[in-house]
Amino acid sequence: MRSFANAFIAYIMGFVGGIPLILMKDTDEFTKKHAAYSSVLGFFAWLAFMAVWHMPVNKVYPHFGPAIYVVYAWLIYALFGIYTYMRGRLYRIPGIDGLAEKLIKGLSNAV
Repeated sequence: MRSFANAFIAYIMGFVGGIPLILMKDTDEFTKKHAAYSSVLGFFAWLAFMAVWHMPVNKVYPHFGPAIYVVYAWLIYALFGIYTYMRGRLYRIPGIDGLAEKLIKGLSNAV
């Protein structure tokens, strides 16, 4: 059964919330795939945020200015992910699909 709580945990919390959803035994495959997509993209969004956050500060852009665009893009992606999860659809992003499948296989073998 699809629940808003699983979608919220997977997408808003990124890889921090997606990994426990993959590790749970009672989670269905549909939720695990969405959690894996969110985990992989969340990790890359975190890397982008850290890269932008540590850019040199100047008077034109305050320290948090460019980094807020990464947060904004993540929130838009999270809303899209929650929407597709609640509709029962699974989207595929070509580069991320393989990494998400490897993450599911690797973590399911670990448990």
